[in-house]
Amino acid sequence: MAEDSQNPNPDTPEPQLPAPRPANGAEPAAASKPAADASPTPAPSEPGDQASVNPPSKSTSTNAAAAAQSAEPADAKATKRRAKREKVQRRAKARESAAGEAVAATATAADSAAGPTQKKAAKRRAKLDKAHAAVHREAQTGSRRKKSAILGSTLIVVLSAAAVTAGSLYAPTVQNTILPSAVTSLPAGDSIYTCPAVPQLLRGVDGTDPQFAPGAEDVSTTIRTAVVSDLAKRIPGSSLGPLGEDPPRQLTDRLDDAEASEARGSDDQGLTGRSAAVQNSADLDPLQVLRIQPLGELPSIGSGMRSYQAQDGDLAGLAASTCVAAESTWRFTGLQTTTGASSVLQLANPTATTAQVSLELRGADGLIDTSTLQELVIAPGASRAIVIGGYAQGQESVAATVRSVGGKVTASVQQSALRGLTPSGVDFVAANAPAATTQVIPGVWIDEKSNIDQLTAGDGAGSLVPQLHVSATGSEGAGYTIKVLNANGEVAVDLGTHHAASSDATSVVDLRALAAGHYSIVVESDNPVTAAVRMVRGQNPEDSSDTAWAVSSRPLSGNQVVPLAAQGNATFSLAAPQGAASVNAIVISADGSMADTQTLDIPAGTSRTFNPRDISEDAAAVLFQGDSNAYLGQSLLGADRSVSWAPMPPATASRDGIVVNVVG
Repeated sequence: MAEDSQNPNPDTPEPQLPAPRPANGAEPAAASKPAADASPTPAPSEPGDQASVNPPSKSTSTNAAAAAQSAEPADAKATKRRAKREKVQRRAKARESAAGEAVAATATAADSAAGPTQKKAAKRRAKLDKAHAAVHREAQTGSRRKKSAILGSTLIVVLSAAAVTAGSLYAPTVQNTILPSAVTSLPAGDSIYTCPAVPQLLRGVDGTDPQFAPGAEDVSTTIRTAVVSDLAKRIPGSSLGPLGEDPPRQLTDRLDDAEASEARGSDDQGLTGRSAAVQNSADLDPLQVLRIQPLGELPSIGSGMRSYQAQDGDLAGLAASTCVAAESTWRFTGLQTTTGASSVLQLANPTATTAQVSLELRGADGLIDTSTLQELVIAPGASRAIVIGGYAQGQESVAATVRSVGGKVTASVQQSALRGLTPSGVDFVAANAPAATTQVIPGVWIDEKSNIDQLTAGDGAGSLVPQLHVSATGSEGAGYTIKVLNANGEVAVDLGTHHAASSDATSVVDLRALAAGHYSIVVESDNPVTAAVRMVRGQNPEDSSDTAWAVSSRPLSGNQVVPLAAQGNATFSLAAPQGAASVNAIVISADGSMADTQTLDIPAGTSRTFNPRDISEDAAAVLFQGDSNAYLGQSLLGADRSVSWAPMPPATASRDGIVVNVVG
């Protein structure tokens, strides 16, 4: 807007402006009327209007001169009004500039990120309210200023509303980009295994807690551990201690962490080789935890074996079990709860995470109600015993499945039996390999038929015969066939041709037709199953007898060291049911010395034995190196006609990999 003080003729007095009309529409004050009458031609308010004004005539000049004296007060008022208009104009321009900058800043912020839009919208609404208040104030000062203020404020309202709309409706959405998943391998931590507690006699149940007592006085029990060095002949540290208690007892000295994490393929002289260390820990009755240090950020080779021999009492007999690593799923086949028989499931949590455990039981007629055995909580460092007979009574064959959520657990079963007052065996029942359509049971030992016949002739001993127990793990049931392998191949024996297990049920096959000796048994089915063989040793029905359970096993994998049980004489059976296999065996003596490598060839469809004491009379462990076609089991014969069986220890494994999804 042009300044009103610009006059095209400096000699002519400036025409008087009309007084501004009040905002309420009333007439101007009377004092301003003479000035308006003395200047009939209105002063232009815009530059275009000022350029079109005619030059003043003589009469007009005369009248203006005559009125000059009276117009002086009006000129002062006009000057004051012009100053106010200029101030209003400057405010309007400043508001327009500020509004433009605010809109630009808002648009930039909206384009860069979504941001907390509601907070920004609240700020914008505050600005709008402030603008509306300014409009209202300006409307009170006159029509001319009202027009300018409304125009400026309207511009602010429009631009601010557009910014609010853009921020609310068109705010950019954060795009989550999911990158491909990857399994991250963690450096190996200590390998952790639990060794079962010494068998104890079940005396009763207090609520849901079973009560135990020693089952014999003349008892010998030992945990034998064996660890193998890396190629630099460094022996890893190992320790043994009760579950949930610190510190454990050191078996082999632990290396410094920095030294242990270094990967080495040879010793300081550049030589490559292996050495071993064997430790015997006697009379450790409670459940024990074995820890083995990793070397070169890889798990070390090592394992442990619990063995038990009792000469008297209700739990007379031989029992052995390898120390096992924690898993999420465990399956057991061949548990018995008939009169005089007792099966106790032992669960332990050696991890740092609480575990929720659920249990399924299958019998001859199908699934057994275990609604009260769901989501059992086992805290880190805790254990729990479950008496199977409390849920499945009078069952000749029970299969159990243990599933854990959260922390992993270890599981083992202590099984014993009495014939009246006569002990009829004690054993640890090992866990099965995962359910599958082919199950291999290596290391089955069958007693002389004459001994079996004499034993079963006694009262209550008619069921003490070797048996195959098979469990169908699905609702479809399973039909199955049986193969028996020895060193000459498949054995021709009549065990029946059509066998079946009903839906989620167990099935039993009598094996008395087999001659005495060592075998491996293969079960092939049309649906997944698990399988186990009960072995019996005894003669006089008035004397104690013993039982043992050989179970379906996993194949040999990589390097696995197997301690020999400290009680009993061990014989290994190696089976190759599907293809020829070749296994290297290195016998380790009690002092840790390692014998020359023995190559054991197993033709396809055969099973052979290996006695480590044929290599070293002081044999304490064997390091096996083989392929995935071979299956291995350890059968044990002890004093007083006792028998037991132990599986291949679990393959040494590192920590589980972690699947990492990266979101950008």
